[in-house]
Amino acid sequence: MTYSSSWLRFRVPLGFLMAAWFLVIARPVQSAPFVLGAVLALLGCLLRSWAAGYLLKGKRVAIGGPYAYVRNPLYLGSLLIGVGLCLTLWQQPLPWQVAVLWALFLFGFAILYWAKSRAEEKELVASLGRDYEMYAAKVPAFLPVRGRVADLGPQRFSGELYHRNREYQCIVGTLAVLGMLYGRYYFGV
Repeated sequence: MTYSSSWLRFRVPLGFLMAAWFLVIARPVQSAPFVLGAVLALLGCLLRSWAAGYLLKGKRVAIGGPYAYVRNPLYLGSLLIGVGLCLTLWQQPLPWQVAVLWALFLFGFAILYWAKSRAEEKELVASLGRDYEMYAAKVPAFLPVRGRVADLGPQRFSGELYHRNREYQCIVGTLAVLGMLYGRYYFGV
């Protein structure tokens, strides 16, 4: 898919800059926030993986699995990963660099993903038409406030789609970052 908002192309470089800054300042010092953050990040990876097995981009409306709860489970998974990784840095008192990182992450995530989801929805309506409009009318965009929406139709998880969407890269990357953070925590590096 292409996104009509040209400034959205900057989301990837900005994401890499935020990740680099995170890796430079990340020094977990307390075990409870580290474990809770790691669990949250891994739950985000699982949500993204679950969603990837239903997503056939631009070809059909994804209605199975997490798409029966929210229209954007990949974004929700990304939010969980980001919040989890930020949480691993919790300490008292909170260093200003960590507070700024959290604020930038949350602000940047809200702005970029709001704009990206709006642009995507326009393209999905254009390419999938009435099927997507009917789906969007029933299923909330981001938070699963209604629970599972019934009567969307059958759709099964596909390992082939999961692999085609390469969501395993999210798990590998998150585990690598968590491993690095654990090393810093355990060895004090």
